[in-house]
Amino acid sequence: MKTPANRGFSLLELCVGLALVAILAGLSVPSFREAHRATAVRTATWELMTGLQQTRGSAIVESRPAVLCLTDAAGNCGGGGAGGWRAFVEIGTGTRTLASRALPAGIAVRGNRDRIRFSERALAASTATLTICDVQGVAAPRAIVISQNARARFATAAPGACRA
Repeated sequence: MKTPANRGFSLLELCVGLALVAILAGLSVPSFREAHRATAVRTATWELMTGLQQTRGSAIVESRPAVLCLTDAAGNCGGGGAGGWRAFVEIGTGTRTLASRALPAGIAVRGNRDRIRFSERALAASTATLTICDVQGVAAPRAIVISQNARARFATAAPGACRA
């Protein structure tokens, strides 16, 4: 018995298959974009929390004041629309850098204070709230709240916290 020869796909079948793949890919792109932006915000939040804990711990261990400051694109403390952060220990009139990070593209940190100072007695100089924002507004913002006893915790960000 002779089997029919496999002739492959017709051009029409191939076009229909490609159209279905294109439609499904087009529907999934917004979900991927939102997931990517949310991951960037979450990663920046965790790195900032790690920086705060490292700064506080260094102040306690070294018995010296330590500061975490929000930086501009050039890495200077106190820059508006913070594109990163830097942590350092104050030594006399100088400083020793503990860590510094630039935020992922499209992510910014807004805070009610540009500098968060931790004393050697495990206290913060003042309370602060840092809000990590997706500049494009795709992902929800996240917040870190620092209490007077220098404990940092995650919190829900206010809806308008990222509006400039």
